[in-house]
Amino acid sequence: MKKILFIISGSISAYKSLDLLKDLIKNKFDINVILTKSGQKFLTPLSLSSLINKEIHTDIFSKKESADHMKHINLTRNSDLIVVCPASANIIAKLSNGYADDLASTTLAASNKKIFIVPAMNKKMWENPANKKNIKELKLRGIKIIGPINGSLACGEIGFGKMEDIKVIKKEINNFFILKKNIKGKKILITAGPTIEPIDPVRYLSNFSSGKQGYEIANCAYTYGAETILITGPTNIEAPEVNKIIKVESAKQMFNESMSICKKYGSIDIAFLTAAVSDWKINKTEKKYKKNENIFKQIKFTENKDILHMISNLKKSRPKIVCGFAAETSSLINNARKKLINKNCDFIFANKISKKFNPMGNDFNEISVIGKNNQKKWGKMTKKKIAEKIIQEVSLYLN
Repeated sequence: MKKILFIISGSISAYKSLDLLKDLIKNKFDINVILTKSGQKFLTPLSLSSLINKEIHTDIFSKKESADHMKHINLTRNSDLIVVCPASANIIAKLSNGYADDLASTTLAASNKKIFIVPAMNKKMWENPANKKNIKELKLRGIKIIGPINGSLACGEIGFGKMEDIKVIKKEINNFFILKKNIKGKKILITAGPTIEPIDPVRYLSNFSSGKQGYEIANCAYTYGAETILITGPTNIEAPEVNKIIKVESAKQMFNESMSICKKYGSIDIAFLTAAVSDWKINKTEKKYKKNENIFKQIKFTENKDILHMISNLKKSRPKIVCGFAAETSSLINNARKKLINKNCDFIFANKISKKFNPMGNDFNEISVIGKNNQKKWGKMTKKKIAEKIIQEVSLYLN
């Protein structure tokens, strides 16, 4: 059963949500509704209750509320998706800034599910700098904004602020559940972050990878219901919620853990090897090198095992789809395609490193997708959005 929690806020477009709810119920969606205090100025709990044949939630406190039955927690935990439709400037501001002063905002603050926002408001409210800032913040968090569109507004003005067409909203909801169906229960392995190679007890060799793109892929896979295993090098960002997380430091440790997971599970569906693994290791000394020592004559580099190549060429326990990542300063497409062929990958996701734009440590990325029979370029977008597009792209081939 596909479960959606609808939050209807105070907007004259609230009546349009009735048609969307009717259609979803007709198509066997399980719907719960929160109606805000201002939303009740446009729709009544009774009219909505008769439509969905369920209690409409309006107040965070009720007679049923108890210490082990918390409405704002249960409503989100028992849903697959939350849709705020229509979303007023007020509820957008609450969500963006962490306000939790009623059932709707408290539920959103406590949510661990994907959230869709469908704005509807006067054009000047939409263009207000504070609202624009709030929308930007929500996008960075991976919250999907559907609309608004340009058109005639209820106030008599014309401009952006009109609620998106019901057909478009329905399509976005269906796309979410198609992807969830494709990914749910699949075993997905992600490697992320840098590795570090010790030189002596106080120094090491590493790179500028932040782990953000790999973490976002792990977060997206888990959100859509995949059994998600993350192997991560040292990072300074909060780890995503996944089924299993393994922390490593060196390339050797990452190699051993990656091979162990592939052999243990035997049927990994997708491997996203996003980690920036050190190509070389150094024979570590137990004594700190002094400044006046000529360490370049003493340090010897040894090539690390190629994790991507080794996993992609496993005979018995190769993941069904192996995705590599490439960071290049020149000849991006040619180098990425060579990597795809030489390492026997199914996909390479390549990003260019330049003075103009460097995705390392950035919240944004710009990706070129290289497949065996296709190639495309995605424009600059948040790493959260890139992660979702990557999952969508690969899941089509998996299924």
